[in-house]
Amino acid sequence: MKIIFFGSSEFSVPFLEAIYKSDHEIAAVVTNTDKETGRGKKILPNPVKLKALELDLKYIEIKKMDDNIFQKLLGLRFDGLVIVSFGHIIPENVIDLSNDNAINVHPSLLPKYRGPSPVASALINGDVETGVTIISIDAGLDTGNILAQTKFKISINDNKDILEKKLIAIGAPLLLSVLGLIDKDMIESFPQVGEASYTEIFNSNDLRIDWSLKASQIINKIRAFSSQPGAFTVLSNLRIKILNAVEYDYYDEDIKADALGNEYFAGAIIKADKDKGLIVKCGESEALRILEVKVEGKNRISSYDFLNGYKLKTGDYFK
Repeated sequence: MKIIFFGSSEFSVPFLEAIYKSDHEIAAVVTNTDKETGRGKKILPNPVKLKALELDLKYIEIKKMDDNIFQKLLGLRFDGLVIVSFGHIIPENVIDLSNDNAINVHPSLLPKYRGPSPVASALINGDVETGVTIISIDAGLDTGNILAQTKFKISINDNKDILEKKLIAIGAPLLLSVLGLIDKDMIESFPQVGEASYTEIFNSNDLRIDWSLKASQIINKIRAFSSQPGAFTVLSNLRIKILNAVEYDYYDEDIKADALGNEYFAGAIIKADKDKGLIVKCGESEALRILEVKVEGKNRISSYDFLNGYKLKTGDYFK
């Protein structure tokens, strides 16, 4: 099959590479225009464009889906469309060009977690399983019929980075299998069944840690945002990403109260030493142990290096 590939994120790239290395042909890659990136606001291409350049593939850049993309695709010969983490709804006139071979790779067990953030949403909610669903695209948001679906367990140690690697390892071969069956006219779709749920685009406020939550809820947020974009907190005007943390038994008599005999508020450092590590009070009289952090503008470090380098002490507060 000759494929038009739509994608814009790091998650998209292994699927593009898988098609490129297969018996199928990539007629063109459609991706987002270059955007400002990082603190320096440099204009940089996204990972899919970089990979298209590396593989010497024709690419089409867009800011939004409009008639221009329809006109550009009209001049190309292709058999189907593949969409992976693209960030735009495909208009009906573009779908109509695909000969009913427009498919989307979605990293959730549809109809659960339709929309832009299924991986993070599954982790935030503490789900114990997820999967990959390949659907035929229609005019709705991830509402098309299912061509193939597979599920697997989410480990307690999985964060977004690890979970995406698992989804790619399972999803890329599944995509190639579906494309092969479509090419041979040997696959039929079936409707999505069950209660649908929708995800949203997270903003910077969503990334900030609310220390009044239970320890498990905070840890799920840390897992969900992983190294990028990263769940963060603030200490003495320093923005700090918390990259890894575990629950801690707060009912430890030597750390329950401060020097004045008062209970600590949520966000307080209730222990900061080489023995017990960096322990922070959470809501509902719970606590967690921070294992890894990244101070803004610095490399990721262990909590012990953080303790030593920034002279943290019991009674300091994360906000």
